[in-house]
Amino acid sequence: MHRSPALSSSRFQWTIFAILAAVMLLTRSHALTHMEHVPSTALASFFVLGYFVRRAAGFAGLFGLAYAIDVVSMSVLGVSDFCYTPAYAMLVPAYAAMWMAGRFAANLPERLSSLPTMALLVGGATVVAHLCSSGGFYFLGGRYPDPTLAEFAPRFARYFPRALVASLTWSGIAAALWALTLSARPDLRREAAR
Repeated sequence: MHRSPALSSSRFQWTIFAILAAVMLLTRSHALTHMEHVPSTALASFFVLGYFVRRAAGFAGLFGLAYAIDVVSMSVLGVSDFCYTPAYAMLVPAYAAMWMAGRFAANLPERLSSLPTMALLVGGATVVAHLCSSGGFYFLGGRYPDPTLAEFAPRFARYFPRALVASLTWSGIAAALWALTLSARPDLRREAAR
């Protein structure tokens, strides 16, 4: 599929980036917004970013924002720094997995029949991302003296479903909003492969 010229414009990509940044600010910085029961959009944001913004600079910018939110939350707003360890670097491959899955999803046809494949992409990328972030924290973070797979498995089982539901929910909302946008602006639809 070829991208519509409008989708490739810097203005469109900056708009997508700004929307994702705003949503991440609202859902990641719980100490600032007091929205404790709203799940983070971080994983889904990187998937959506990959779908629309193919430049690595977009990935670096959104990661930089996530990092800045965490640093401000810990140093200024008093959020616990328990999770801030050398394993924090494992968020790079975690978020990259979501971004790359979004890039792959952008090659699928924009039609209803592609939704199950996209859901599988989001789900699979969320597994990889959660293994990187949660597994990285558990095995490399230095908080657990003798980490084992037997101890990690129940932790994964406990926290992964919440991450999966959040990723699927936010990605689904983004897909629905994009479908509404395409119905209002069909010129944004990708051109068929030539």
